[in-house]
Amino acid sequence: MIAVVAESIMQVFKNSQSLQKDIGDLYFQQAPQDIDLPYGVFYINGYTQEELMGAASNNITQFDIQFSLFSDATDGGEQIATMIAALNDAYHWKVLLINGWRCLKMARETVLPLLYIDETWQASIDYSLWIQEE
Repeated sequence: MIAVVAESIMQVFKNSQSLQKDIGDLYFQQAPQDIDLPYGVFYINGYTQEELMGAASNNITQFDIQFSLFSDATDGGEQIATMIAALNDAYHWKVLLINGWRCLKMARETVLPLLYIDETWQASIDYSLWIQEE
């Protein structure tokens, strides 16, 4: 199930030239060592199941997804702000196409404080994804 969700998130990225332009590259779980800025990495931090009455297919699976964005700090934060806005436009309250599942909700939950480390801006944005078997 995690692989299907990750592929769905990557598909949104691959299908959006503007998202690719604003974010650079997007990776699942880990970026290569020597990568040029800007780029993003997303993680599936975990998931839970909400069991509802009736059939098992009524259950809702809730994913906690974190996007970490990295950009050069020499522009004073303009690029990281653009990256956050682009991510929001692509994923906040959007319907993901996930094979065998119905997307109930994909919504931004938290934008954590920006970090400045080694001349790099870092931003972490948490999303909640709710899906249900078709």
